[in-house]
Amino acid sequence: MSSYSYPQMHPKVKPIVFWFMRLYARIVNFFFVKRLDAEGMENISDTKPIIFAATHANSFYDAILLHIETKRYVHALARGDAFNNKAVAFILDLVHILPIWRITEGKQNMAKNNQTFDRCHELLRNNKQVLIYPEGRCKNQTTLLPLKRMGTSAMALRAWKDGIDAEVVPVVSTYDSFKNFGKRINLRVAKPLRKEDFDLTQDPAEFAKVFTAKLTEEMEAMIDHNFKPVGFLRNLVHYLGWLIHLPLFLFIHWFTKRKFGRTIFFDSVWYGIYYVTAGTYWLLLGIFISQFL
Repeated sequence: MSSYSYPQMHPKVKPIVFWFMRLYARIVNFFFVKRLDAEGMENISDTKPIIFAATHANSFYDAILLHIETKRYVHALARGDAFNNKAVAFILDLVHILPIWRITEGKQNMAKNNQTFDRCHELLRNNKQVLIYPEGRCKNQTTLLPLKRMGTSAMALRAWKDGIDAEVVPVVSTYDSFKNFGKRINLRVAKPLRKEDFDLTQDPAEFAKVFTAKLTEEMEAMIDHNFKPVGFLRNLVHYLGWLIHLPLFLFIHWFTKRKFGRTIFFDSVWYGIYYVTAGTYWLLLGIFISQFL
């Protein structure tokens, strides 16, 4: 049981709820995305502990994308101030998101990161998957931001020195748009970095330098803005979906543009509102249609 100060769901109930949420997220994503091309998924081990080192161009949707596409659950790190709201923290915990605090969120919170990294270490010890963003911040960018040296390298080095056979898997997601509904996404997964690739006896600072240089090289090679065209059938399904959802989509777009139009959260909030409201909308639409049958 976590010691974070927000409500916790019973450990036997949580996996069942999350399984349903994950399935539902895949259905919602089918309408949200026109085309998703994922390459290199075979590079993700089905059994070993994984540290996903991913780009962070699209706020919390980046984590959702991995949740949808991978076989096993992903435990992602997210900005700690989101956990200040207990209701939000409960939801984040439910979908396996852990808080990571930045200096801009208060020096008094930095010590809490030790708890999060201890939790990540235990997850890796139990062959789980952890997602970290080595760029250190989210920006709607089209190029790789300079990687921070300490977070990802420290997590990997600690695991390897403790005898955990973790693999660091570089992941790059590129988007053809951060504002438009019906986007195309290229998801690229590189071959994992393993402990055999590095000298673990190096000074931690030197290890971080070598590790980060290698990770940067792998991630930069995967940036791909050559988006494939959307086929006729998929386009037809997409626009039929748009027509069916038109009242809901117009409301979501209006609200999200008004509140988050100039922020990095636009796309993720758009998806989040759709995720929350789609089930109710489908139910009401079914009731409405049944009245005319």
